[in-house]
Amino acid sequence: MNIEFDGPVSSANATLIRQVIEALIQRIVARDGDLDLSALDRIVVADDLATAEARFGVTPAAGEHLSRIVDSSPGFTLLVNGVKLWSILEGDSAEIARLIHHLHKECWRLHDAARPATAAEAGTPLARALAPIVAVMWQEYRINRRTAWSLPADSDLLLNHLAALLEALPGGMQEEITLYFADQDLDGLFAKSTGRIAHLMQAVAHVQGYLDGMEQPLKAVSAEMAERVSKSFLSPIWMTTAQHLAAGHAIEPGELADVPLRRDVHAAFATFGLMIRESEDGDVWVDVEPLTPPDTLH
Repeated sequence: MNIEFDGPVSSANATLIRQVIEALIQRIVARDGDLDLSALDRIVVADDLATAEARFGVTPAAGEHLSRIVDSSPGFTLLVNGVKLWSILEGDSAEIARLIHHLHKECWRLHDAARPATAAEAGTPLARALAPIVAVMWQEYRINRRTAWSLPADSDLLLNHLAALLEALPGGMQEEITLYFADQDLDGLFAKSTGRIAHLMQAVAHVQGYLDGMEQPLKAVSAEMAERVSKSFLSPIWMTTAQHLAAGHAIEPGELADVPLRRDVHAAFATFGLMIRESEDGDVWVDVEPLTPPDTLH
């Protein structure tokens, strides 16, 4: 395995870092027989991750992050923040567990990056408009389902974030609709509501991927969260989307798996009184129905 080091901290601890990375990847590959890392050109452990990103011609990602996959044609390079990595290795067992899971997910992202989704037929304008949401849902679901075995014991599976969405989304969507009735900016409403719905459906797929990978229903993991979902606007969307994700995972990726998820996204819009459709000239439109925001929790 080609591992390079850049910077005083990374270089000074190169021997141990190399041993840890190689051991972890060997363990992951041995456990996940379908995982293919043949497209991984090299791993670069750098003290200054932003500079390393720029060297590969990509804009440094916002915020602090441990690693990033970059295209280094014909393959890919995994960039790792050496200072942060060394700090984790000097930490406690919980930090090491989170590192293992992080690297596990990066391995599957590398696997998927080398197998870009086959370009689907052009489809309808509405299908194309919803395609990015569906693609992110599949990415979250499939990676989390595959990596559930390395999930740290202290992980909340993003349930706290999902609970916050249950609280905030109805009011936020109602605010967007109210602003639309004030200024009649349909494009703005579509863009903002699409962003909110995409965030919601990504979170649903994220959680469900872990649950299916663990072969556990939400109630078994958190009875409190299961009750909150059942009493919220998310209840019908949650049940059908969970079924569609599991069924779609069992077949080849493509239109047959995507169509049910597009219906789920439609349903999420409709929950808030937004009906997305195609006009006769092929544009995507939103019909707005004045709606009292759905109750979230009681």
